[in-house]
Amino acid sequence: MTLAVLVGLCGSANNRFHIEDFTINPGETLTVNILLDNETAYTAFQCDLYLPDDLSVEQEDGDYIFDLTNRKGRDHIITSQIQAEGAIRVISYSPSIKAYSGNSGALVTFNMTASSDFEGPASILLKNILFTTVSGIEVPFADETCTVTHTATSLRGDVDEDGLINISDVTALIDYLLSGNASAINLSNADCDGDGLENISDVTCLIDFLLSGTWP
Repeated sequence: MTLAVLVGLCGSANNRFHIEDFTINPGETLTVNILLDNETAYTAFQCDLYLPDDLSVEQEDGDYIFDLTNRKGRDHIITSQIQAEGAIRVISYSPSIKAYSGNSGALVTFNMTASSDFEGPASILLKNILFTTVSGIEVPFADETCTVTHTATSLRGDVDEDGLINISDVTALIDYLLSGNASAINLSNADCDGDGLENISDVTCLIDFLLSGTWP
């Protein structure tokens, strides 16, 4: 058995590249970290990120935005590309073969957005994980799965999520329609007429409910 295979087997058992389970609400954007736990010094990696349909990585000009944390070396580069089967392949390397610092904690960070109809639970997969040591030995890591859930409760018309349905929900919904900022509302609850959209018809539906006490 070659040294490369021996190191690869040991590395797979003693190292992890993973995302911790987290919660995200419909329409919300969160910063997500990919953590590296390592006993060996590594200088480069590649992995394939598989996402469910209702979760997406932030993009700029069509490119996915992944950043390295302060564990990177001086000249570490990170890049990504969508694959034919839908995975996002993430690659990082150092032209001068610098090692990532430390032995635990976040190495990669990115922003993830849940669609307005995200229900969960859902799984994020990290597969085909391969790290390279400073001496050029390739070390495969085990595949990892992250479970994503949401904590939002469904109460039709409770736009501001205070547990009540009243005029403040009308105000919150109008503010959202004017600003487009969904950070302070529950988009699922804001779809008062159940057509899958949030617009002025939901305001009308909500006001009708407040006046009549029944949903149309």
